[in-house]
Amino acid sequence: MRDLKCLLRYLGPYRKDMVVGALLVLIETGFELVIPLLMADLIDIGVANRDMAYILHKGIQMMVCALLALVTGLLYARYAARAAYGWGASIREAEFERVQSFAFANLDHFETSSLITRMTTDVTVLQNAVNGGFRPMVRGPVMLVLGVALSFWMNPGLALVFLFCAPVLGAVLFFIVHKIAPKYHVMQKAVDRLNNTVEEGLTAIRAVKAFVRSDYEIGKFEKVNKALTETGRDTFRYAVLNLPAFQLTMYVAVILIMWFGGNMILDSTLQVGDLTGFLSYVFQIMNSMMMISNVFLLLTRSLASARRICEVLEEKPALTSPENGVKEVPDGSVSFEEVSFRYDSRAQESALVGVNLRIAAGQTVGILGGTGSAKTTLVQLIPRLYDVTAGSVKVGGRDVREYDLQALRDAVGIVLQKNVLFSGTVRDNLLWGNPQASDSELWEACRRPAPRSF
Repeated sequence: MRDLKCLLRYLGPYRKDMVVGALLVLIETGFELVIPLLMADLIDIGVANRDMAYILHKGIQMMVCALLALVTGLLYARYAARAAYGWGASIREAEFERVQSFAFANLDHFETSSLITRMTTDVTVLQNAVNGGFRPMVRGPVMLVLGVALSFWMNPGLALVFLFCAPVLGAVLFFIVHKIAPKYHVMQKAVDRLNNTVEEGLTAIRAVKAFVRSDYEIGKFEKVNKALTETGRDTFRYAVLNLPAFQLTMYVAVILIMWFGGNMILDSTLQVGDLTGFLSYVFQIMNSMMMISNVFLLLTRSLASARRICEVLEEKPALTSPENGVKEVPDGSVSFEEVSFRYDSRAQESALVGVNLRIAAGQTVGILGGTGSAKTTLVQLIPRLYDVTAGSVKVGGRDVREYDLQALRDAVGIVLQKNVLFSGTVRDNLLWGNPQASDSELWEACRRPAPRSF
């Protein structure tokens, strides 16, 4: 529940829509609970006395209540949709913004496919919980409490049947939630693995086709797809027990009420209209209990998704700008002093050990080495994409940890080994380097020869 409370602060302006939606549900429920009382009077007074005017009057009242319940239900749907999708959009925006603030060390904690799932599937689960669960979450307890109270007011003897049904339904719900709660988290991790396989297959599609490895990739996809299918089947095998268990209990309750109520009618201690109205409350109470059970199932899955989202939102950026960080880099000199680095504190070996290197401003240096010899790692320490484990890296005579991050990285130009083009036009991609660049500057950048690789 702590995770849901953490995410509720992103409701922002949509909190009002949520409150209005809850009020509309309460009003709708009130109209529906009045209908059985009107039906009992219609039968016991209007039908018994063959008073058509009374029957028509009560019938119109029931129609008005039903119409008002319909209108309030439609209005609720509008406000609930605004709250759900607005909330989801705010959470996705907060997640994306947090990911943009991550250092490379933070990104090493999450697979790309997992971050995508957390911003899409997990947020959708929360949206569905509001759309499909908020109404029964408000309506269910209200209908249950008022329905039981009115049924005891109509006939306390028959209402004792609920004292038998409630423990049975509670035990069933506890068993189902206990079984499926840990499985939802496993299922979302299976979705992560599936997305990861799809991402790898599509990113490397040219290599796959060039080396004729399509069959291998298909087999790998089938494996993770089958794992997700089996996890989902195992999870929902218990979830689907909810509906038949509640229906069985409801019909047993109806049979018992009909049996005892019929005997009371024969003994002239209960009227037919009262039994009809009482049965209406029985169905409303049972439906409310079924709503509550469905809310528990939605909440159980939502908690798993909320935990995964909060893991991203609560991740502390590994690198931050120092307070009053230096805003200007005086020159382009670079020096490494006894630099050691390891990607993870638990790693047994360091990627770099005791590196000493000095590069004067304007000097060109080539760094040679085999694949995996930490050439890229060494360069990434200069703009402080990672922090050193030991020693220090200095730019312009200052430790890079003294600089404001944006100022330092603006001063360091990076040409990637593999070109990356973002969606949009060539102009959009060129403006990445300077959003205020003029057309003449863009053309000059296009004509400029590419730097040599070393």
